[in-house]
This record gives sequence, structure tokens and C-alpha cells, in this order.
Amino acid sequence: MKFADNSAVAAELLPPPPRADVASIALFLDVDGTMLDIALRPDAVVVEPTLRETLSTLHARLGGALAIVSGRPIREIDALLALDDVATAGLHGAELRAEGHATLAQPVPNPRLDRARAHAIEIAAAIPGVLVEDKGGAIALHYREVPDAETATREAAHGLLMLAGSDYELIHGKAVVELKPRHADKGTALASLMQITPFAGRTPWMIGDDLTDEDAFVEANRERGVSVIVGPRRPTLARHALAGPAAARAWLASLALLENPR
Repeated sequence: MKFADNSAVAAELLPPPPRADVASIALFLDVDGTMLDIALRPDAVVVEPTLRETLSTLHARLGGALAIVSGRPIREIDALLALDDVATAGLHGAELRAEGHATLAQPVPNPRLDRARAHAIEIAAAIPGVLVEDKGGAIALHYREVPDAETATREAAHGLLMLAGSDYELIHGKAVVELKPRHADKGTALASLMQITPFAGRTPWMIGDDLTDEDAFVEANRERGVSVIVGPRRPTLARHALAGPAAARAWLASLALLENPR
């Protein structure tokens, strides 16, 4: 599934998430910009120790129905959050792991990606301040430190797609353009996990902030679940909102305490 901006709900004001029942929901959480404040570089994010404790508590109280859904590779998610027994979708769903380490999906090695990787390094050399993030099965070009280079970076990224071929696509996020496998997105990852224990039979809740989370919002809405956007980005198909990562962390902490998370 693919989110289209022109179909989104344009309203600026969205209500906060409704009261959640840990006995009946399945919680899907993006990482950067949702639980963690965005940093200039992906390796500069700060994870509060209390967040790890909150997520561990939630995992137990949700009966295991907690999943991390991120553009980062699973190895980085595990290193950041120390939750390597939790169901996780990495690389926007190209990597998918069930609770208990069972692998459900992983990128297929493609030698054409090596040529795209080399070209990404050339792009970064030609546009000072652009950062290459090599995710293994995906490649991102970050221009957060040089916002004036957005147009040049996006145009140059089309060369990555030409080298990688039709099995890949370009996606855009907050100050980043990324080459990723075409077959997977966060919506398909959410749908896949909802078919298996301990997610099956629960109501999906998706919390995210970026354009790449919109596919998961679509899937959560389709399943009559709850979709929550973190931060001010609009338009969106999410039906609820939290002001930013600090508000999201507070909401999660309240849910872990079984209080009304508002």
C-alpha cells in the first residue's frame, strides 16, 4: 500500500489518543521523531533510560503485543532500545522479526545496490554536509545539516534509483531521501504482524511521525484501530495527535502505569 498526500486529511487540529485498554490493543511504535527527538545525525540520538523501562513494562503488560516499526535496521533498533525479544520491523518493513526472534522477512541481497551505494558516497562528496547512512538493505541521504541542499539532494538521489533498478524505490522523510526495497512498507509490516500471536485478535494502534508512517496509519484505520501522529506534520491520515516526542514518551509512560494516557 502507498500513501498519497492528496488523499490525506488536511485538518490541523486532531484530538489526543482515546483511552487505551492494554488487554485489547496491539501497539506499533516508530522510533525517530516519535519516541526519540530528531538529531542532526542518526547516530546522535539520545535514548532516555526511562523509555527503555517503559517499553519493557508495556511489552509485558500488553502480553507481548508491542512492535517497533522503524526505518532503521533491526540491529540498530536493538542497540538503541535494548528490546531484542520484541517484534520489530526494520528498514520500513523490509526486515521483519516476530517476538522471540523468528525472522519473517529480510532484504534479498542485490549486487546492484553496491553500485548505488558507491554513487551515494559520490553524491555526499559533491554536496558538502550531506550524510550517507548505509543501512545494508537500504541507503539514505540526510541533508538536515544543509537544508538548502534539499532540491539538489533529491535530484541526485534519482541516480541511486537508476542504478538499483525496479526492485527499489525512493521515499522522502524529514530532511532525508532514502532508497529502499519496493516490496515492503510499514503498513504491510503491521498487517503481517496482526496475523500472528500475540497480535491477532487485538486492535492495532500505530504511533508515528513521518511520511513513511502513513502506510501504517492506513492499515490501522482499515482495521478500525487507532492512528496517532506525533508532531505538527500535516496533512495526515492519522486520526489523533500528540504534540511531539516528549508528549509521546509521557503518553507511553502513562499507559505503562495503566493510567488514562492523556
